[in-house]
Amino acid sequence: MSPDYWDGFLRGGLERFKGTEDGIMEALRLSYSHLPTELQICFRYCSLFPQDYEFKKKDLVIMWMGSGLISLAGKARKQFRRPEDFGELILSQLTSKSFFEMKFKVVPYSQRKEEYYVMHDLVHELAIYVSSGECAAIVDSTMLEDVEGTIRHLRIASIDKLPIEDVKKITHFKNLRTIIIDGPGLINKDMLHTVENVIENSKSLRLLRSNLENAFLLPKLADLKHLRYIHLHRISSMGICGLAKLYHLLLIDCLTDRGEEQRQTRYIGNIDQLRYVKFGPSRSAEFPIGRLTSLQELHSYRVQGSKVNSITAVKNLTNLLELEVSGLENVESAEEADNAELNKKKYLNSLSLLWSGRDDVESSKDDLILDHLEPHASIRNLKISAYCGARLPVWIENVHITNLISLELARCLHFEHLPSFGGLKYLKKLWLEHLSNLQQIGQLSNTSCIDSYLPPNLGTLIVRYCKLLTQLPILPPSLVHLEICKVGLTELPMIGRLHSVSTETRQSKLLFISIEECENLTSLGESLLSQTQYIGTIHVLSINDCEKLESVPLSFREMSELRELDIRNCPRLRIVSSDVGDKILPPSLGKLVVKQCGDLKLVLIESLHGLANLSELVLENCPGLESLPSADVWKNLKSLKFMEIIGCENLTSFGGLGSLGSLISLKISGCSKLTELSLSMTPQEPAAAAEGACGGGDDDGIQEDNVVVPAASSLHVDYLEVDIPSVLNIDPLKSLCHTKGLAIGGGRQMQSLPEQWLLQNRRKLQSLRVQGASSLESLPVGMRDLTALNYLLLSGAEKLRSLVDLPSTLRSLDIMGCCPELETNIREKNSDEWKKITHIPKVHIVAVKTVQSRLHVFHGGYYFMYGKECSEETFMDDNKRS
Repeated sequence: MSPDYWDGFLRGGLERFKGTEDGIMEALRLSYSHLPTELQICFRYCSLFPQDYEFKKKDLVIMWMGSGLISLAGKARKQFRRPEDFGELILSQLTSKSFFEMKFKVVPYSQRKEEYYVMHDLVHELAIYVSSGECAAIVDSTMLEDVEGTIRHLRIASIDKLPIEDVKKITHFKNLRTIIIDGPGLINKDMLHTVENVIENSKSLRLLRSNLENAFLLPKLADLKHLRYIHLHRISSMGICGLAKLYHLLLIDCLTDRGEEQRQTRYIGNIDQLRYVKFGPSRSAEFPIGRLTSLQELHSYRVQGSKVNSITAVKNLTNLLELEVSGLENVESAEEADNAELNKKKYLNSLSLLWSGRDDVESSKDDLILDHLEPHASIRNLKISAYCGARLPVWIENVHITNLISLELARCLHFEHLPSFGGLKYLKKLWLEHLSNLQQIGQLSNTSCIDSYLPPNLGTLIVRYCKLLTQLPILPPSLVHLEICKVGLTELPMIGRLHSVSTETRQSKLLFISIEECENLTSLGESLLSQTQYIGTIHVLSINDCEKLESVPLSFREMSELRELDIRNCPRLRIVSSDVGDKILPPSLGKLVVKQCGDLKLVLIESLHGLANLSELVLENCPGLESLPSADVWKNLKSLKFMEIIGCENLTSFGGLGSLGSLISLKISGCSKLTELSLSMTPQEPAAAAEGACGGGDDDGIQEDNVVVPAASSLHVDYLEVDIPSVLNIDPLKSLCHTKGLAIGGGRQMQSLPEQWLLQNRRKLQSLRVQGASSLESLPVGMRDLTALNYLLLSGAEKLRSLVDLPSTLRSLDIMGCCPELETNIREKNSDEWKKITHIPKVHIVAVKTVQSRLHVFHGGYYFMYGKECSEETFMDDNKRS
């Protein structure tokens, strides 16, 4: 455009612009009015979502398509192969014109970046302004009154906050194309029925999306002929019947119950416009797919033989970008594998080939089948799992797939030798897991042949559960992320140079190193951790459960960028006296975890004083620790917010902990000598000792109802967790008076709550959780004075027969495993116990017999198994077995 054009634009469009807020919005509106029509439509649609919403490109483009905003018509049909490409262009143009801003989330300590888009606050206001009468986002019922009858796209932000009568009003909007419903998880049956009625009466509906966990019945779903996009958590058998008749569907994403209406489910394969499908008991493709030639992605497609769901059915799906096929043991011949024509799918980016359900006997048939499942040379991401062949397919061995950037081999139990994949020059990620017979990768020699080196651009190397593998090839300088777990390594590899190219000229990219459960590893000397030119960029170093590891020649001074250091369960670690001076922690450190690491723990704890950026500290199973550091050390830790002290059995003093003023969360558990010390103190001692210590503000040392309110020391803890309440008798915990949350993890010997401590925190305490309160017989009368308390949990309180008057601020009460008599009395309307809880909006009280009748319960942040409390780990392990 010429300067004359812009001069005219300045005079005609911006002549009245004064820089005010209204003027800015007018200028933005002027920019909007100059957008092409298709960009305006898609921009207005984004007003449905809240301010600062993070849009994912793929999700947004498919919603535009689903709501009927973009299609390949006219010139677009000739210019673009897919409507998604047209949608991505629209998003790109909106971004280039500053209606969106593209940002990236870097996955921690890896090369992977996640792209997303956001709107500036003013641009979001503009979207709301220009979409008035077309788009509406409802947050509360008052907003429904302003919604015009012309509305086409509707989002309800919190369905549980709307009265049913208000939800019914939505049926008056006859032109709805989009309904998006967000909520808390589950809604009651009446509200669900009302929502379903709204949906079924929206005859023009194109897009239906909800995160509610209810199973939608939708018996009249087949009447919504225009539907293109359905994303629901779960759908009933009646809904499936209607779903199979919606021939315009582009996307289906919902769970079904196994075995329900399998006949109807099969008809999903007739919806030949489908482009994205996650459907079935596990969102798997358990229906014929041969006609779905528009599919862009096919996940969890299970081969069940040559007649039912065969691999050959994939042949016609020429537009696939992603394909995941399982049950490949059911492929009967090489000819059948050839007929899938994977090598002709030139758009295919990601391919997962999965076997399953066998006795893991070596199979030459698998070798043959995999050879004939060769993908197109353009494939970029490949996964092979549970393959029972003894060798890689020839198309990997001969490097036919040169563009590969990610390779994952998992549960291939008969691999004994793998190449180093050095010829895959674009490979950035290599993941090897559960290769139980793998003994060698590449040529383990000092030669400069390519098979002695991992790929030259490799950024991520993950090797897990390969116990026979004793050595790795030379690592490239491009390495960013190294993760080794349960591998039989006797030493870690080094970063090397290939073909006489000096590594000194390559800037280090190394960020993350994790070494776990390597039982043969005795020393980290002569490894990449001794190469000072590379360790300076490391952000995270984790060394766990290497029980034979004795030598760690780490120079922490060289790790100037170290953010997290985690060393656990390496009990044989020894410090060489000449190295002690080098083992000073860098000031960049933000997280330190020390657990059973021999002599090294002493040096690490002694190095705390210089860590001004330390925000998280975990000291666990350190038997040599008798006292925490002095006040001078804690005063310097001005960023420390989270601390755990666990299983330090000889700890008898908190040292100068009272000088720490920045703490948000503190957990103390399993410190037996602290427990002995606390039990030797009487409950009255803390109040007497702390009298007058709380200074300033409204909490000056005043006395109310014979309760001395001690003022706080410098220590402020927002959330405190202890294993027994008597630990609260020890200084400086006894002086706390600003704590917002208290959790008592093991109150089995506790007959009453720590009333004095609770009262001195009464104006701040919002949450109280007591686990294992099997000896608790009553609550203190002073509970009613906890004027900030809004949540109370008592678990395992089987002797609790009566409540006391509870504070008026309480919003949620959970009592798990109480006396049956208490549950009965509370459920009896107008009883004394019932009156004590009528003011509490959410009450959940379950008697001990009820809890014992349940196999697994997760409630209120605690886990129960067979009626007894347990750890999260025990709960999860047993739940998997069940």
